[in-house]
Amino acid sequence: MSILLVFSLSVVKGQDVNFKKFGIDTTKHVPVGLKVGDKAPAFSAVDQYGNHLKLDKLIKKGPVVLFFYRGYWCPRCNLQLQKFQDSLKYLTNKGAIVIAVSPQTLDNSEKIIHKHDVSFHVVSDTTDKIMKDYDVLFNVTQAYQDMVWKAIKTDIRKVNEQEAAQLPVPATFIINKKGKIVYKQFNYDYYKRATVKEVLEHLPH
Repeated sequence: MSILLVFSLSVVKGQDVNFKKFGIDTTKHVPVGLKVGDKAPAFSAVDQYGNHLKLDKLIKKGPVVLFFYRGYWCPRCNLQLQKFQDSLKYLTNKGAIVIAVSPQTLDNSEKIIHKHDVSFHVVSDTTDKIMKDYDVLFNVTQAYQDMVWKAIKTDIRKVNEQEAAQLPVPATFIINKKGKIVYKQFNYDYYKRATVKEVLEHLPH
């Protein structure tokens, strides 16, 4: 990817991005996420309880809060899931349905589910379809893979059981009953994520 394109992505997102720092391989596709106002791509998935989830059916019940996380090995992801679980009643009291999506296998997802007693929907997107449709998926640089292995002995490819190491930008979308995206939080810096308070403030009435 040219320096000009990297710079333009930073400007478009209003972020001064150090892609290398966050392990984003700029020689491959760099995601920017769907926009507010876009029609949310339909998806079907199975959660940790074996429930079959269909977006078109879920939005009839209430707004869907869809967020992406990297995996059980990521401390910031653990913190995010715990915060959403701790405040889940505030979201469900407003009719919201929370779905968390990661590229890791269900067995690996269960490590974080049990650790934090997660009761909202958790989906393992092992085919990458949901992450690609919402344009959050990126290829991880070898240097970042090596860093993760050295720090916590985690092989991203093995966790996801895939040949290529790929991760999602930890983005959050709110989808209304009409299937439109009404809120988007998207930041290449995985430390910066949507808070429960922000999600509550943007839930449609």
